[in-house]
Amino acid sequence: MAVYQDYKIEINLNELIEKRIPCCDILHPDHCLTEKQVAEIAHDIRMDLNLHDIYKQVDQHIMNYANNSGIENKDHWIETKLPDLDRDIKDEVGIDFD
Repeated sequence: MAVYQDYKIEINLNELIEKRIPCCDILHPDHCLTEKQVAEIAHDIRMDLNLHDIYKQVDQHIMNYANNSGIENKDHWIETKLPDLDRDIKDEVGIDFD
């Protein structure tokens, strides 16, 4: 059996928040967040995080690979397993350049 490399993405929400708005308790209390505030925001994000945009991107890459590599899909078995592939198409707004 072949062993393939796993690709992982790990996001530290606290660090991400601190990259956007610095965390400090003493130096500039009116222009930064406290560690407690960062933790509370990170908790809120964790409780409300929506991964459907990531799922949609993964589904699209699977579909692109299937199309480009010649995987047999005449009966569209792949699309039936990718529920986020067409998600939100009805909500997308096109740009009219005329």
